[in-house]
Amino acid sequence: MRIIVLGAGTIIPTRERFGSSILLETSLGGILLDIGPGTIEKLKRIGYDLETINRILITHFHIDHVSDLLPFLKMRGLSRKSYGRFKEPLDIYGPRGLNDFIEDLLLKNRFLSYLMNLDVLRDIRLHECWDGVVAADERLEIRSVPVEHFNGVAYRIRVDGIDLVYSGDTVPDERLIRLAEDVDVLIHECSYPSGRKLGKHTSDEELIEIVSRIRPRITVAVHLYPEMEGRVQSLRESLRRASGGLVYIPSDLDVIEV
Repeated sequence: MRIIVLGAGTIIPTRERFGSSILLETSLGGILLDIGPGTIEKLKRIGYDLETINRILITHFHIDHVSDLLPFLKMRGLSRKSYGRFKEPLDIYGPRGLNDFIEDLLLKNRFLSYLMNLDVLRDIRLHECWDGVVAADERLEIRSVPVEHFNGVAYRIRVDGIDLVYSGDTVPDERLIRLAEDVDVLIHECSYPSGRKLGKHTSDEELIEIVSRIRPRITVAVHLYPEMEGRVQSLRESLRRASGGLVYIPSDLDVIEV
């Protein structure tokens, strides 16, 4: 597996990070974890074949995690109509409300309903997730649990012999810690320094505690607000001590070989 961090930040851009999106390159094709602003442009910048993306896992419906979804669907529809491309199905996973979210965007919104003329939902399979296994065969397993962040979920993906957990946005949550037991890779948000946290997020000190309990082989800290930019090195060292494993605090477009 190869992890390409397309967006390691938040809705507030810094020089190194903007938006939320992570690409898993696997033997089954590309799996996107969230699809926030700039996802498509960054994929094209690295020369990635967008047709190989066959799964998108959405953790919650905040704009910094989903804003490139409609452009991605339009790109698929128009490319199929004009150039005969994007003929394979796309599976989209998301928390409860995913079907309503898509319906409200595409069918009830008179300003965007023109997209249906491009048949943008053709070969799109929607999967609402909450607590349990949402996909399973001999090659791939996807499990989800709810987390404390505006109807959000976290995912555990098993593919190519690797177990990976992606938190999305969340406060420290025991359900996620149980989900991540014996995991190889933990990708977890780290929004703010301790004492300066806003909203339903995780601070640096809280993430250190989480990692000390899970002790993943690889820890990847993402979703850094600007307040965290000057603390990257100290956070990396603290996470390394807490986990005993490899630690990455990536910038956008960084690549992690697993």
